[in-house]
Amino acid sequence: MSVSAGVTIIAIVMIIILLIIAVTAAVLIRSHLRLERLLARVEQDVGPLVFDIKVALADIKYITQTGRVQMGRVDSTLRYLSEEIMDTTDALVRPVHELGLWYRALRTGWRYFSRKH
Repeated sequence: MSVSAGVTIIAIVMIIILLIIAVTAAVLIRSHLRLERLLARVEQDVGPLVFDIKVALADIKYITQTGRVQMGRVDSTLRYLSEEIMDTTDALVRPVHELGLWYRALRTGWRYFSRKH
């Protein structure tokens, strides 16, 4: 085999390798372009969904803040009612308690008086 036949075989192998590399590069470029188109389509499809999610989160935040304010109002109202109920109970029970004290004092005095005389 001569040198020219060896160079020819090497050239043919190099051309085949270059052809394989070119085909691989073409496939990669084509896949990249398809992925870019797919990504653009996904962005278009997901855009309204992201907007809806942002709106829903804003609504949830507003509802949470409104609920927090309402809970504060309910807490204040319950605290006020508790104080009023305790004051009313004290106002009702205090005379009865004082009447009980007077009754015990009179009973004790009567016992003391009845034993001595």
